[in-house]
Amino acid sequence: MFPNTLIAGQFVMAFVLCGCFIFRNPLTATCNNILSRVLNLYLSYLYPVKHVEFGHRLPGCDYEFPNGQGDGAKFLYGKENSELWGSKYGSIYQIWSGHKPEIVLTQAADIQAVFSDSDKHFKAVNNNSGYLLGQILGQCVGLISGQQWKRVRSIVEKPFHRSVTPRYVPMIEQRTTSFFQELWDSKDLSRGLIDPADDLKLLPFLIVAEVVYGKLAPDVESELRALAPIRESFFKHVISGGLTRFEWSAYLPTQANKDLAAFKERWIAFNEFAYRRAKEQGLNAPILDLFAAKEMGELTEDEMLHTLDEMLYANLDVTIGGVSWNLVFLASDVSVQDQLRAEYQAAQKEADENGLTLEKYLSSSTTFLAACVSEASRLRPLAAFSVPQSIPTPRVVGGYEFPAGTNFVIDSYALNIRNSFWGEDKAIYRPSRFMERTATQARYNFWRFGFGPRQCMGKFVADTLIRNILVHLIREYDLSLLKTEEWQRNPEIWINHPDMKLRCVKRKG
Repeated sequence: MFPNTLIAGQFVMAFVLCGCFIFRNPLTATCNNILSRVLNLYLSYLYPVKHVEFGHRLPGCDYEFPNGQGDGAKFLYGKENSELWGSKYGSIYQIWSGHKPEIVLTQAADIQAVFSDSDKHFKAVNNNSGYLLGQILGQCVGLISGQQWKRVRSIVEKPFHRSVTPRYVPMIEQRTTSFFQELWDSKDLSRGLIDPADDLKLLPFLIVAEVVYGKLAPDVESELRALAPIRESFFKHVISGGLTRFEWSAYLPTQANKDLAAFKERWIAFNEFAYRRAKEQGLNAPILDLFAAKEMGELTEDEMLHTLDEMLYANLDVTIGGVSWNLVFLASDVSVQDQLRAEYQAAQKEADENGLTLEKYLSSSTTFLAACVSEASRLRPLAAFSVPQSIPTPRVVGGYEFPAGTNFVIDSYALNIRNSFWGEDKAIYRPSRFMERTATQARYNFWRFGFGPRQCMGKFVADTLIRNILVHLIREYDLSLLKTEEWQRNPEIWINHPDMKLRCVKRKG
């Protein structure tokens, strides 16, 4: 990627060992500042990026040991830092994830210049988040590249094809109805209250699980539910960064390593159990194909287990973020809620008259329902910054020359909200704006599932389940806000989740 990489690695590791000594005692600001300054000087020398015409360096954040701006700064506080860094450094700048540089893009033209060949990009090793993340997700289809990515994706993408997704609609409807009955019986829904993130957290998770494992037997579902909080708690070690970024931390008697070992053992055991149960029940489930591919040597065990983790647990926060903010926005605007309900009722009437289901309506990207989903995700991006990926060839972007192998990320708040493309009312919830623009016009101005040829494998299933859940809600309930103050997000979750309750009252008739 850059010259002297081997020397750089040795140099950084030397300072990491010094950092290890520092970590034995409370990390003092003085020691950390010294280490950060020395490393920042060296890394800045190692990764020079200059303007083609004027010769000045690309602006950006100084390196801070050990995380740089990765982990907490990029994920937990990404929304705040998006605005801070953008106002300080401009439309294109550099941050650090660990000791790896990442170039932040905020404008559509620059994004197109970088991501038009995204299928040829290389995803950053372990998402530039270090050793611990790599142990559960490093070999998942979303973080691998090149021929390995093509091989793995060709095996695991089959149940997520656009043509396959409509057949899940009956299952999603049944799951949604039974889940809301569960909320009515055990939560505050019977009292007219719903917590959009906490109450609905497991619904999309269980839907995707049924796509992967087939009809869930009670014991399989029980174990999946039990694993969810364990995996969620473990991932906080990853987001915290620090020691867990470094491979040698595997030899330390840390709680993170104990939790990792416990989760991996249970995750392997669960998938073997779910595979056996699917065979016993005679299901035609994708989990059978994945195990068959593993037995034939087409898929390694890590590729299978990490991709299953990505489908379920890594995307648990992602999908519920997509669901929950839709509820909040609908509750905030009764007129939008009424318009959506009217559209659904018309679609249902037409389907009934023709002896059809709602599959066509739920699959369409040109409905007001689809516009509502897009508008909520525009205003509340699930993550402030996208997954880092590197360009395969040198190119000039924003006037700066970048060598092959440079990692880029997208600032979703700058692109989705502060972008002038969205008009004077860009900060306002108005779903109809997506019906005024074509997908081609919005391309590279709206980040959700990625850009270019390589996009999120599960996007069709995600949209279908979100639309189904919203249809159930507007058919059965009236949503409204309990309070009018600023909406809060859960600060402990790396994905953007609302932290609030809504009024959700059963409709009469």
